[in-house]
Amino acid sequence: MNQELVERFEKLLLETKRPGIEALLEFIRKSDFYAAPASTRFHGSYEGGLLEHSLNVYDCLANKWELDSGAWHEHLEKVKEESIAISALLHDICKTYYYTTEMRNKKDESGVWVQVPFYTVDDRIPYGHGEKSVMMIEEYIKLLPAERYAIRWHMGSYEPKELWNTLGTAMEKYPLVLALHEADMEATYLLEKEK
Repeated sequence: MNQELVERFEKLLLETKRPGIEALLEFIRKSDFYAAPASTRFHGSYEGGLLEHSLNVYDCLANKWELDSGAWHEHLEKVKEESIAISALLHDICKTYYYTTEMRNKKDESGVWVQVPFYTVDDRIPYGHGEKSVMMIEEYIKLLPAERYAIRWHMGSYEPKELWNTLGTAMEKYPLVLALHEADMEATYLLEKEK
């Protein structure tokens, strides 16, 4: 576990001063959040990948929020700094207690079969993705509407196509939805490499 990343993550959340944030952080500390991967085989599929990904998304979203000009300035200028931190850092909290490690056979560099660990999904709370994150967060803190929608819809066009009209409406109503989705994609495809 990278203690420096843990300290940065916790500092950013504590700075929001949101009632209940200490209790949420206590849950996170006792969970596998800091050690969990961000995915089974794509971005962040290594120990600590979820924490690293969450901070990368925060950095990408904060960069959009801090712009003094351009399209994002107009659409995010009314969003509070605490909303940037909460939305980005907690968007994937649904991946807490979500992955497990199993073993499989794989040839090593000399062609000999060996057993190696790999991540697999063990979804103990099958409640969706974004909606599960919202549910888990709101057991501890109250989300603002823009935060709730941004976290719920952060998967963007990866949602089933039958939901795209609803997604579009959410993006129009709360531009933070689109900003968080873009930040998530930027972190995943531009900043993160498989280790």
